[in-house]
Amino acid sequence: MKKMNIKVFTLFILVVFTHLIFNQNLQLHYDEAYYWVWSKNLQLSYYDHPPMIAYLIYLTTYFSNLEFFVRLVSIICGTITIISMYKTAQYAFGQKAADLTVVLALAWPLLEGMFFITTIDSPLLMFWSLTLYCLMRGLVFDEKKFIYLAGIALGGALLSKYTAVLILPGVLIYLLLSNKHRVLLIQKDIYLALVLALLVFSPVIIWNYQHNWISFIYQFKHGVSETREINLAGLGDYLGAFIGAANPFISLPLLVFIWLKRKVLMRNDSYLLLISIFAFVTLFFAYNSLYKFMEANWVAPAYIGGIIFLASCLAETNIKWIPRVAIGLVLILLPIVKMPEVFVPREYRNKIPAINAFMGNQQLYQQLKNDYIMPNDIILSCDYGNASRGWYYLGLGRTYVLSNFKYSASYSDWNSRLSFPIQHAIYYCDGNDEQYLVQLREYFKYIEPAGIVKYHDAFVDNKLYVYRLSN
Repeated sequence: MKKMNIKVFTLFILVVFTHLIFNQNLQLHYDEAYYWVWSKNLQLSYYDHPPMIAYLIYLTTYFSNLEFFVRLVSIICGTITIISMYKTAQYAFGQKAADLTVVLALAWPLLEGMFFITTIDSPLLMFWSLTLYCLMRGLVFDEKKFIYLAGIALGGALLSKYTAVLILPGVLIYLLLSNKHRVLLIQKDIYLALVLALLVFSPVIIWNYQHNWISFIYQFKHGVSETREINLAGLGDYLGAFIGAANPFISLPLLVFIWLKRKVLMRNDSYLLLISIFAFVTLFFAYNSLYKFMEANWVAPAYIGGIIFLASCLAETNIKWIPRVAIGLVLILLPIVKMPEVFVPREYRNKIPAINAFMGNQQLYQQLKNDYIMPNDIILSCDYGNASRGWYYLGLGRTYVLSNFKYSASYSDWNSRLSFPIQHAIYYCDGNDEQYLVQLREYFKYIEPAGIVKYHDAFVDNKLYVYRLSN
């Protein structure tokens, strides 16, 4: 097979190395710190998600816990995702489609975001793309060993995020609609591949069995509304995120080509596989958005196949302006996001949404450490995000979230290490809700305000409320 176009390859390497260079300048988002804490407490699974992200962070931070190495997971996963998409397009549609797939993938904001923040979506997209590659070769091109490899890759995706299960109905739809490959439904291969997926996923099943299925129950309630009251505004929000978060120069042309190719889909198994999975995932979340808010990243895996399909259509029709505009838009935004101190005027810097999640926290926790924490203090916080950043930036070992706090998440599992009653503790939180103090009174006789730690610069205005606790 031909090699990647030199211009496309150069762009790919440039984007990856740009993220490598600038990622070390951003402090950890609270989710990244939370998953880093997981990597220091390895388990078969966790309260809110499967364990893959913890295992990967454990590997990349084996010799150093610097932010760069925590984020190295996102770089590796993003790079493998794009390569897998490239190989799928190359195998199914040829070199031109493969090159366009790389360009469109780099123009996909959700994937770009994955390059500079390490979350559970990082390994999910990587394993989803690997699964899709194996499915293309195994189901469409009749290479049976890839059906089994698809089962292993799917197991990895399930170990990353539960929504990976949504690939299965899409595959079933493809098999039911494919005249050529429907016969696979009565053969053993896909069922043995499912057994392999379950074996890979089995640590999560075992952990949930040991914990009364708490993680499965939590995620089901998190993703599916308990009431059936229709809210059209939720659907509108979903459609806006569906179009905008995917780059409108990707999402809108993709929908147009699905319509234009609607009569061809049944005759082209490569198209049919990609669109069966894409359509099921996007429609699943569209339906659920009528009843509950759907986050933009939830539908992201569907776009892996969607982008490959779009690239093949653009290659066939020789339309050049769509990928050029799409990637141009992202290349303009990328330096603004990565270097706001250079490109954002001073008067607008503190208006950038959520930038306090990436800046100013190291300084904040250093002040907390220097001014308030004593050698024998148990360190407590109000939720998993604050506790995780404190655990990371204080460098003093374990931080706790008491189990009666709402957002204790996996921290509840680790409270068995505490000896009650706790004699002396320091408590901090970025909020000062009276309810927090009510919850602390269940454990402590004396709760005294110790002070407020503040950090302010052109971008952020962060603070922590500090209390000294004792019995």
